Amino acid sequence: MEQPIQAVLVGAGQRGMEVYGRYATQHPEQLNFIAVAEPNPDRRAEFANRHDIDPKMQFESWEKLLDQTRMGQAALICTQDQMHTEPTLAALKAGYHILLEKPMAPTQLECQLLVDTAEEANKQLHISHVLRYTEHFQKMKEIIGSGVLGKIINVSHRENVAWWHMAHSYVRGNWRSRIQSAPMILEKCCHDLDILIWLLEDRAETISSVGNLQYYRSENAPPGATRRCLDGCPAAAECRYYAPFIYIDHTPLFYAVTDIGPSVARWITRAYLRKPDLIRYLSRFLPVLKILTEYRGWPSSVVTLDPTPENLLEALKAGPYGRCVYYCDNDVVDHQVVSMSFEQGTSVTLTMHGHSHLEGRMTRIEASNATLTSSFTLGNSWIEVNEHRSNRRTRYNTTTSVRSGHGGGDYFLMTGFIKALLEDDQDKALTTARTSLESHLMAFAADEARLGKKIVNMSDYR
Repeated sequence: MEQPIQAVLVGAGQRGMEVYGRYATQHPEQLNFIAVAEPNPDRRAEFANRHDIDPKMQFESWEKLLDQTRMGQAALICTQDQMHTEPTLAALKAGYHILLEKPMAPTQLECQLLVDTAEEANKQLHISHVLRYTEHFQKMKEIIGSGVLGKIINVSHRENVAWWHMAHSYVRGNWRSRIQSAPMILEKCCHDLDILIWLLEDRAETISSVGNLQYYRSENAPPGATRRCLDGCPAAAECRYYAPFIYIDHTPLFYAVTDIGPSVARWITRAYLRKPDLIRYLSRFLPVLKILTEYRGWPSSVVTLDPTPENLLEALKAGPYGRCVYYCDNDVVDHQVVSMSFEQGTSVTLTMHGHSHLEGRMTRIEASNATLTSSFTLGNSWIEVNEHRSNRRTRYNTTTSVRSGHGGGDYFLMTGFIKALLEDDQDKALTTARTSLESHLMAFAADEARLGKKIVNMSDYR
């Protein structure tokens, strides 16, 4: 029987703690964390406790961990975007194979450096492009490969970021600033750009782009709005961005995952605010209600490590997630459109925005023989093909049964990573760092095109 991969973790944030860490606890026969580097002492202690890590193997910085003699086969780098390059280079030098969070780095030169260094060191470098690993996009690739669509003429792809997710991550959160993290088109959509080149088996030739920060600005604040939600804001009862509404009541998440209808959902959430004990009692018989009464996951787990209502309330009083969304220091776009011409002649558009009612990706492919439409959302994903001549319609249910983030992509990413390490062959995974580099270059080109109001030739980036 194969021994589990011995791994070290750099960065015990949301992805490190809740995605990769949870995979290890659920599959100890595959993955075992033996060391952790995390500057936050509470998070470091929590991760160490969950994985029974010796105190001598707990480090407050990646430098102290990676200065040690190599402790295992793999290093998972889950720091903030601006902190990817140095620990990844150090881990490669130390002899680790690496799973690196996307985006791989915030600049083109750093991305290129990481890929070149991994290849020169003959070490595997995997980027967490999880969409390739989902049943939904694998089915789409299978349909395209079957030839039923004919020649692909045009692709329209949408990344619909839910309004509350936008507020959490890109207005209040860690990715609100392009200087502190990266351009949003890189941070959020290198996934989508990667999927486009994978599906089409082609590369972009030219790129143009438009977009800006239109809504999450001070001039759109309600009259009398306070700088913090809990400072007696007069709009608290009506404002959808009111922090306790999102992080303590979990109402937007409840709307997103329930299928009992919006009117009933609204009634239940109002009842929970008035009579929480009643809803807690009913949750024994209706498990979906536990989202309101017991949920402790993302995004609340980002606000505080132990997201009880009491701890959340305290954290929102002074922390970044309790700020009014109209008075934050965010500067990333809240909508952007990227127009691309691919080398084989296909025209492609990617639309990203942060005002959607429901989170999800939508794709429409117009081809010579058929049209493909699809929706990839939380708990309800499908693909439909309409053939031109026969008018035959075929619908595929691509909703995954795997309970992990990104439609099962997080789980299958890890299985692919572990398989590639065990068999010492990166090609056992669905992508390589060299391939991932292409989507990053496209994102940098789109950012330059938007800011410079011009058309960018991708040959200049390669």
